Amino acid sequence: MEYLLKEIEVFVKIIELGSFKAAAHELNLTQSAMTQRLKRLEDALGVRLIERTTRTVSPTVVGREFLPVAKRMIIQFERSMEDLNDLIHAKAGQVTIASLISVATYVLPGALKRFAADHPNVGVRILDDAEQEIAAHVRRGEAEFGIDMEIAGPDPDLASTPVLEDRYVVSCRAEHPLAARRAVPWSALSDLPLLMLGARSGTNQLLLSRLAGAPPSSNWRYEVQHLSTLMGMVREGLGVGVVPEMAMRAEAGEPLVQRRLVKPDFRRTIVLVERRGTELSPAADRLRAVVVDEFKRHAGGGEG
Repeated sequence: MEYLLKEIEVFVKIIELGSFKAAAHELNLTQSAMTQRLKRLEDALGVRLIERTTRTVSPTVVGREFLPVAKRMIIQFERSMEDLNDLIHAKAGQVTIASLISVATYVLPGALKRFAADHPNVGVRILDDAEQEIAAHVRRGEAEFGIDMEIAGPDPDLASTPVLEDRYVVSCRAEHPLAARRAVPWSALSDLPLLMLGARSGTNQLLLSRLAGAPPSSNWRYEVQHLSTLMGMVREGLGVGVVPEMAMRAEAGEPLVQRRLVKPDFRRTIVLVERRGTELSPAADRLRAVVVDEFKRHAGGGEG
């Protein structure tokens, strides 16, 4: 249909005000321009909408039926533009991101609290998943960006931005013999009961790829699949664990200590993952900036 919203608005204003002159004044148009717009609408519909005499203006039968429809069209358009404006200025909508479970547990809550303070009407959906799934969520478009750990080489479809070097430490109870040391060489773990993450974990993959099978111990006692489970077992004194320093920063007040692993030093690189050649939505772009800043805060927090 070859008509625009401004033609419909002219029709509504003429009926509401009962006068071409009054409608032209309110719309800041000449009467000639307004008459032309009304004619374009009537020509497009193929029917007269307004009866006009020297004294009165009134809708035709079709005009009376069309009036509430026309008003709804204007209202819906205005609401749609408001919604679009909210999306453009990150005032509403939803953002979906993918994240390592450890980051979702220990870093994202602080970032989301700050984001929510400035964007209270934006919902955030978090796909907290295993390392192997983060990049896939982003690649398939299920998440606007992801927070992953760098393991594999470059990906032609994805761009990675490093945001944190997260040291691995030994975690044990305060009364454990390792707690008396400032740093722990990997060789000191060989005779200790270790709590290990399973083969699917990114930590396990890093151990195999960078330390050629380290830690040099076959004396592991428990294997679990999630870091939170491992931390719970360390708290109960069931063994010692190799964990990201990020996790230990959340253990204030717990009966645990951390000691640096040395010979060799062992770290993971946390990266933001995005699809190449695509733009983030305004809300996702704002959230990304807050997340990056939150990682800077963690990086500046010291080793503990």
